[in-house]
Parts: sequence; structure tokens; C-alpha cells
Amino acid sequence: MSRVTPIIVLALAASTSSASAQDVFEVCKGESKKAVAGTGKISIAVVYPTDFPVTTTPAMRNAVAAQLAKIEKAKIVPAKDVEAAKALVGEKKWSDKSDVCGYAPSLVAVLGIKHPNLSSAHAAVACEGEKCELRVDLERHGRPTAERWVRYVAPLAGPKDKLKTIQAAGPKLAAKGAPPDAPTAGLAVKELATGKVTVRSDLDGALESDRTIEASSAVAACAPKARKQHDVRGYYAEWMLSARGNPYQVNVKPFAGRDPADQKAADCLKKAFEATQLACPRDGKPVAVKTAICL
Repeated sequence: MSRVTPIIVLALAASTSSASAQDVFEVCKGESKKAVAGTGKISIAVVYPTDFPVTTTPAMRNAVAAQLAKIEKAKIVPAKDVEAAKALVGEKKWSDKSDVCGYAPSLVAVLGIKHPNLSSAHAAVACEGEKCELRVDLERHGRPTAERWVRYVAPLAGPKDKLKTIQAAGPKLAAKGAPPDAPTAGLAVKELATGKVTVRSDLDGALESDRTIEASSAVAACAPKARKQHDVRGYYAEWMLSARGNPYQVNVKPFAGRDPADQKAADCLKKAFEATQLACPRDGKPVAVKTAICL
């Protein structure tokens, strides 16, 4: 037995060393864990903004959705499912049986429970001079960054505020590449920008939580001051997420940092994390989380 013990100790030490040596900057360049599982046939939920130029009807919505479903080889999310998910988000709950969260989960995350390969399509009408087109920006929530976004467009042959014009454009929708203004928060990047907060957690469906942390002014304020350009600092945080979405037992360490400002930033990040309200875990139970932070 005495001869086996040292081998086990050495193996554990090697494993720990390997984990701590993981390059935080490479982790930050990767993607956050997606909000939906990304399994099964694609389901598309089409969203119309409040300022859409016409009051939609089932026939008009079907004309748009049917074309998207045909091209994407997908099924359409029933309107009743979208409304049910909206109601849960309004109540800050994951399901009818779950407890109320301190911070509402996103519509995508809630809808993704019933539709695990969800895509959301955001419709709009855009005009240049007298020429207008129907635009539908589709986000495939279960796909990697390179395949995540696509814009569908169709010219409008008539007044943009007439229902029949929009309905006639639906079957003509065609893919035109990714939207130039597509959101990039939580998605993979080639380079990290100085002063921009990037967070990647191993939490289930971490995309929404990572976006919330990245948008925190308290987290952004922790960045070391008086840095030169292209001086991105990295940190690792280990923490617990409570059943109500509150971070606690937060421990933040600089990644290979020798600048005293890095420890000061780590102490600041600890306090900022503890003050951040997140959506509660899907199963309503406390969970241990590891997070890479670059800023």
C-alpha cells in the first residue's frame, strides 16, 4: 500500500497543475455554453416588434414562417408556447412548478426547455428611399458561432403598411448571409479587446449569465487602470450560484499575474460578482461554477 500512495499523490498533483495551467485567454476567446441544448429538429419562433408596420394575422405569420421552415428544414413553434414562455419569464420562473427567481431567465432559455433546438427569428421592415424589404434575422441558438446568424430578405412590392404586401413577401424570403449588426456577446472571437469584459462560465446554459456579467458596470470598473493598448488581463473565479440566482463563496485569482494591480482587480471582481443578480439554476438547486474573466 505504501508504494501505491505516492503514485496517486503525484497523479493528483499533475491533474491539478494541468487544470490551473489552462490558458484563460483561450477560454475567453471560445463560446459561452449555449442557452438551449441544440438537439433534435430545429424549431423556429418568429418575433414581431411592437413597431412592426402592420398588425399581424395568422395567415401573414404563416406565410413568413412557412418559408423559413422550408429552407431551414424546421418546424414552427406554436404561438401558444411562446405566450406561455413569456408568462413564465414575467413571473421570473423556469416552469409552473419552480420557485420564483431573483432575476428572470430569458425567453430563449425558457422556450428552449420545450424546444431544445430553438431558433428565434426577428422580423422588421427596412427602407432605402422608396424601396423597402422584409427582413427576418434568424438566430440558431443551438449552433456554433459561424453558423449562428442568417438574415432572410424579400422585396416589398407595395406599401409597407399594407398586410397583403407583407404576406406576399413571405414566400419570397431568401438567405443573404449574416446580419452586419448581429450581437456577438457570448460568441467566439479571434482577439480580445483591452478594456472589454469577456466572461466564460461552465454553468449549464451559461450564455445568458455570462452576458449579464459582461454587461455589469461594477465588473467593468474592476479593470486595472493606466494600461497600454493590447494589455488584456485574465482571472479565474470559482463560486456558488444559489437557488435564487445569487453568487456566493466567490474566489477570484489572477492568471499568471505579477502586477499588484491584478490582485486589486481580483478583489474588486469578487465583490462585483457577489453583488450581481443572475437567473436561478434550471433545477432550482445551488451549483458550483468556474468562470474565466478577461478585461
